[in-house]
Amino acid sequence: MKQALRLAPSLTAARLRSRTGDAWLDVLAVLSFTLSTVMALTLSGGIWMFSQWSAHPTAHQIALGSDTGWGTDGSFLDLYLSLALTAGALLVFPIFTLGASAARLGARGRSQRLSSLRLLGVTGGQTIAMSLVETVVQWTIGAVIGTIAYYLSLPLWGNITFLEEQIHPSEMMLPVGLLVLVLALLFVIALLSTVMGLQRVRISPLGVARREASPAMKHWRPLAFAAVLVIYVVWAQTNPAQVGDAAQYMVMAGMILLVVGAISVVGPWILQLFAYPATRTSSVPRLLGMRRILDDPRAAWRTVNAIALLCFIAGFVAIIPMEAGESDAFLFQDIFTGVMITLGFGFAVAALSTLMNQSSTVFDRAPETAALTQVGFPHRVFAWTRMYQVMMPLVLAALGASALGLGLGVVSSTMQVSMSGVTRVVITVLIGVGLSGIALAVCQPLERHVLANRGRAND
Repeated sequence: MKQALRLAPSLTAARLRSRTGDAWLDVLAVLSFTLSTVMALTLSGGIWMFSQWSAHPTAHQIALGSDTGWGTDGSFLDLYLSLALTAGALLVFPIFTLGASAARLGARGRSQRLSSLRLLGVTGGQTIAMSLVETVVQWTIGAVIGTIAYYLSLPLWGNITFLEEQIHPSEMMLPVGLLVLVLALLFVIALLSTVMGLQRVRISPLGVARREASPAMKHWRPLAFAAVLVIYVVWAQTNPAQVGDAAQYMVMAGMILLVVGAISVVGPWILQLFAYPATRTSSVPRLLGMRRILDDPRAAWRTVNAIALLCFIAGFVAIIPMEAGESDAFLFQDIFTGVMITLGFGFAVAALSTLMNQSSTVFDRAPETAALTQVGFPHRVFAWTRMYQVMMPLVLAALGASALGLGLGVVSSTMQVSMSGVTRVVITVLIGVGLSGIALAVCQPLERHVLANRGRAND
């Protein structure tokens, strides 16, 4: 075991020096760990700030509550804490998914090297230990850079206003104990994701890497999704949330998270449902794209999961008016500010997640792509295949999640959908499509580079 662990850094350094393009996966993994660290610490810092406001309201906040008729004890600040917890909970899924994808990305890319080591006598436990060492190195680099970036970004929050006051950067600073706790949680997620990723690649003592096929999506998924929607609608009709009622907003946050979880459950099943009839086509790129979706619907959903979440949020908050009465104008402005911050973080995750998943697909499909190239397939076929493979799930996820969020937002409130809200939904969808288009454009030269390095020098 000690010899295997000592060998892991040497193999990592050799991969980084190689010209096959594998180092790009390591760079993406470090970037993913960095971004997930920055976002997790920043969200935790925001929740910590609102919790301190709720426990120890300032004189200005007490006076503001008195002027609006919400009380003089600062209890209305519990509403802000509940909204912050809601935003944090919504972003927990993409943040942890980003870190988990980074760990799986490294694990999948190591399968060929690990199979070669198995031929040399390295045991299965030693291969997992070596992969964990590489993940620890990548996570440590990303966590250090992310923590530094978190502290450097604190002064920027002074430009944000809540409760008619600018945020003081020190209010966003986490105590050391909470900082360590968040980092420890991210570290555990990275390690567990690496082990789970390697479980999908069974490497025999003969050095054969056998990938387990993904089973078809079961029909209990849409039934569970429908049940969650019924529960939400019944709750929304019988328990309308009132302005300033923090307890109701906390319950609403839990219900929204339940719906988000249900969307993640039914999403792969919907992609599988639409991909089946789309395989009946004479178009080679469309056929390949749909077959790849059917091959692993969960992987196809992971590519668009973050975009679907953003579109759902944009649709749900489309009922928030841009203008309100004098007494509660600051509340709606603060909610709108929080939504924009949440969407901004979400787009950062979506951009990197889409790029990472598409880059991973280029390397995972490299043997298949090289074989098709040798029998005469032009490169444009692979570009169009990725287009069908990504854009069909993206359009379904964006439109479906936006419509669902809009419908649930209307059910949950007595306010009407505003034109500014519809505009925000449209802009969110367009940005999501644009991000995926940029990721596809970046993958085109990467694929050419990978294919060029797989050929022999005399070909």
